[in-house]
Amino acid sequence: MRKVLTKWKTGLVKVAPGCWAYIQGGGLNVSNAGLIAGADAALAVDALYVRPMTQAFRRAIAKAVKKPLRHIVCTHHHADHTLGLAWFPKEIPVIASETMRAHMIASGLDLAHFRKVNPEFAKELRGLKQRFPDTTYEKAMTLHLGGRAVQLRHPGHAHSPGDTILYVPDAQVLYTGDICFNFVTPATFNADIGGWIRIARDLLKLKIRHIIPGHGPVTDRRGLEETLGYLEKIRREARKRFQAGMPARRAAKEIPLGGYADWMKPDRVEQAVLKLYNEFRGKAGETISLDQARGG
Repeated sequence: MRKVLTKWKTGLVKVAPGCWAYIQGGGLNVSNAGLIAGADAALAVDALYVRPMTQAFRRAIAKAVKKPLRHIVCTHHHADHTLGLAWFPKEIPVIASETMRAHMIASGLDLAHFRKVNPEFAKELRGLKQRFPDTTYEKAMTLHLGGRAVQLRHPGHAHSPGDTILYVPDAQVLYTGDICFNFVTPATFNADIGGWIRIARDLLKLKIRHIIPGHGPVTDRRGLEETLGYLEKIRREARKRFQAGMPARRAAKEIPLGGYADWMKPDRVEQAVLKLYNEFRGKAGETISLDQARGG
């Protein structure tokens, strides 16, 4: 494994011509976003969590590109990536997978929960209404930004049921949303971990120079390889303990994390084991509640 970083460059980071990552610190509900520009238009990837975050992101966009922002693409429905949609102009359409939109509506918005786990943002987490995607697609679509193709793909249920990845072929840049966590332990409460492993392996077949993860600093393919390695390790260790009849929470305490113990929020191993025990019982679609997941 690579040397674990505990601090990294934040703000708008240019990774290739016309491709930027918007990087934050990686803590609970402190996610990343992105910006892609072509010859005559640009699009934003995700919208972040609370108003100060989104406003800072929008200021960075305005400084980086003078082209009009034509689209906002959501990688998945979780609040740390979508609440900020409320602070983008309503005339900019929001695009997501059909599955993502359906799950966003079905799951609702428990602001009291978010105030509990993020008391530092309590004032911002009151009286909010969700903004839902305006345009949806089923499996894949391509957006054209003045001659630049941006490929959108819903690969299936990985981190969440409605995940979208964005790939810029001419720059070999991949925006994964939370399918990749870099130096931050993956949140798995809403995942299909078996599906996530399969999808991560498939994404690694792409030509990749840069990955913009959902949490953590900009990376290359090694960030996704290490996310995959974590999921494979936890599944392998959890299965041994499941087959031995060990309770899930005890199993989580006994699993050796190795180098992953130094990633941010290593206690998320517990939600991963709880989720995997469901999958081993044939209940892969059964979500771990945010309370069970100790906040997400």
